[in-house]
Amino acid sequence: MTGYTENNVVILRDFDTVFDLTNDIELWPQLFTEYEKAEVLERNGNEVLFSLTTYPEGDRPSRTWVSRRLIDKPGKQATAERVEKAFPFKDMKIHWTYEELPQGVGVVMTWMQKFEIHDECKWTTEQMESFLNRNTRVQMRAIKEKVEAWSAKTLTTNAV
Repeated sequence: MTGYTENNVVILRDFDTVFDLTNDIELWPQLFTEYEKAEVLERNGNEVLFSLTTYPEGDRPSRTWVSRRLIDKPGKQATAERVEKAFPFKDMKIHWTYEELPQGVGVVMTWMQKFEIHDECKWTTEQMESFLNRNTRVQMRAIKEKVEAWSAKTLTTNAV
């Protein structure tokens, strides 16, 4: 059974800042609370192959996987898919969209996740959807706070 989640957050920064920071994979350990390490393995134009490692949490061990991300700034979107299938997912596809609010007051960032859980996962698809919805909202709040607070000096030294 295929699972699906969709969540969004309004970030009160200009489009370029929001898009550039949230698509700078090497910054993800600073933006997300769950990633201990993010490593770019290969870049080819707007395509990035990268590895993510999470922090261990409770009874969940640290997990590492490789994903491929297509970054489409003119189209105001990015898509990703896990290349290495990592438990608890058989498949995971993510689509991020960015909608500029009028007069440049901010950006609505939306994440859609489409996935299949591994046959040996103890959770149902519905339980995984619930977990992903909760976790995504936590991550989006963290990203919102950090991007809105990011200083102009930091932006010029770290942005894409």
